[in-house]
Amino acid sequence: MQTHTPPISPSPAGRLLTADDVAEVLGVPRAFVYALSRRGELPTVRVGDRYVRYRAQTVQEWIAGQESTRPKGTQ
Repeated sequence: MQTHTPPISPSPAGRLLTADDVAEVLGVPRAFVYALSRRGELPTVRVGDRYVRYRAQTVQEWIAGQESTRPKGTQ
């Protein structure tokens, strides 16, 4: 059974999210969101020298790419 992740709303496709926003959508701690970013697994948008943001559409696409019908490690 495949699950459908609803779009983040209300948000135009270009809306930028904070790590807290992404953590809430994913249901994980903020530190995990930052870890995904550091490893280059979750694309970020740098805002100046200090801030990291996430494009709402990119987060949704990343979530869709994580979906699997097989247990990890099986072929």
